[in-house]
Amino acid sequence: MAVGREYSVLEIDGPRLAAVSAAVTGDRIAIRRWLISHRPESLAGDQPDAVGAWVGGEFGRGQLSRARTILAVSRGDVVLKQLALPASSTLRPHELAGVVRLQMVRQLAMQVDGAAIDYLPPVPHPGEPATPSIHVMAGAMPADRVEWSRRMAQGAGLKLGRIGLRCFGAAALLSDVSQRRHGPVLGIAIGAGSVEFVVVEDGQLAFARAVDAPRPADGEQQPFAERLAVEAKRTWMSFRAVRAGGEPELVAVIGEPELGKLVGERAAASLACAWDLVGMPGFVEVPSTMTQAERALLAPLVGLLCETLLGRPSLDFANPRKVPDPGARQRQVALVGTLCLIVVGGGGTIVADRLLGDLRSQQADLQVREVALRKEFEAFQVEHARVSHAERWVSAKADWIGHLHAIARTLPDPTSGVLDGMSGRLNSSTTFTMASGGYLNGRWTQPAQVSFDVSGKVDARQTASDLRERLLEIDGYGVESQGPDAPDRFDFAVTTARLTPADGKTPSQPDPKSKSSGSSRTSASQKPGPKSAPTPVSKEGGS
Repeated sequence: MAVGREYSVLEIDGPRLAAVSAAVTGDRIAIRRWLISHRPESLAGDQPDAVGAWVGGEFGRGQLSRARTILAVSRGDVVLKQLALPASSTLRPHELAGVVRLQMVRQLAMQVDGAAIDYLPPVPHPGEPATPSIHVMAGAMPADRVEWSRRMAQGAGLKLGRIGLRCFGAAALLSDVSQRRHGPVLGIAIGAGSVEFVVVEDGQLAFARAVDAPRPADGEQQPFAERLAVEAKRTWMSFRAVRAGGEPELVAVIGEPELGKLVGERAAASLACAWDLVGMPGFVEVPSTMTQAERALLAPLVGLLCETLLGRPSLDFANPRKVPDPGARQRQVALVGTLCLIVVGGGGTIVADRLLGDLRSQQADLQVREVALRKEFEAFQVEHARVSHAERWVSAKADWIGHLHAIARTLPDPTSGVLDGMSGRLNSSTTFTMASGGYLNGRWTQPAQVSFDVSGKVDARQTASDLRERLLEIDGYGVESQGPDAPDRFDFAVTTARLTPADGKTPSQPDPKSKSSGSSRTSASQKPGPKSAPTPVSKEGGS
């Protein structure tokens, strides 16, 4: 961005448009014109051409410059990531853009085709110890949002020079405050429809997040301040989850005095630190006719212009850093050599034909190889699916001893009932869900169900009912009766989706001393005898 010219910065925060034009010189920023207006209710925000026409009309009425325009977007419109990359000793500068894009593609959950991905080059600090990795802040703006911004600017007649983040403007305003502090500073920039939370450390933006919180009306400032205090605490906890350290040294609020003081006091109390109200830097000339509310809304936008004077690197989603072409130099040399051969030797046509023939031959060879490799890859996927299916099906194993132990503890006392039989089986199936990216992105699942058939005799129906209740008290078990209810028998189907019983206490057998006198009879089959053989367990599987 050149200095000594007039620039315009605009922001569309919900239904509100805020814009400012300022002249940027070598060491000062002079605000010339500004505007704050609301979008008509009949104008939908998802129509970039119509919104652009409305913005162009507002720029015309406010006489704002359209030649060099910066569009400020909210932190919520962009995905920011802190990437850990190999140290600069092993990573060449021309490789950084490609490595950053590869890491972002691997970590992003959104569609990356057409998305604008930019990053901040790491700034070396002399005297710091060498580390095996460097941290790079990268951002990705969805393709539809980038396209909306370009169409809006085109409809407004603006020459879009940059798409920046409002949080970087807020961080620029807090740069001087942060450098005069030993610890990090938590900044809160109160906007029209959203609030930006930034963590500035050593003058640089270290963390940022945004919250949708429209500016409160009169009488609603107290709940608004309480909510921002909670969000400030949440922001700091999120930052410390990524980077270890102590508490913030200062809470800096960018907002009008009355609301800013209320928010600063609440946030500082929740973080147990001091607070301060931050306004425009001293090198910014602000007209006396600009109100405090207008200064608070336009401060982050002016902060994007302050980055020029401070020499701070920033993200630009209109002109993201691109992967350099390492073969461009070699191709240029080859073209110059070919031209020399054509001019000096006069045999350029023959040489060109030979080169073209070689390239066509290479192309044919590569096409044949592509077909062969594609067939091998398809065969590999088929074989991989067969092996994966077999391994998944075989891997389904139930903890039969654990399940038997859990069920056995619920059985009635031998004096009040006899277990005739218990059998178990495992029903499992292996399924595969195809993903949009193909077989390799698909997912194998293996739903399973363990079933037990428990039957026997009881001396009273209440004993069977108590057994059913104890089985239902086991975590994760289901019980169904099989056949009609008989006064002297029970026949239950016990099912669970867990291959291993859940941890916890299992209902134990009832105390025989608590039985009624009517349940004291003992059948002949309950007499002591030799131990029975282990209960057979079956496993069924399906593909």
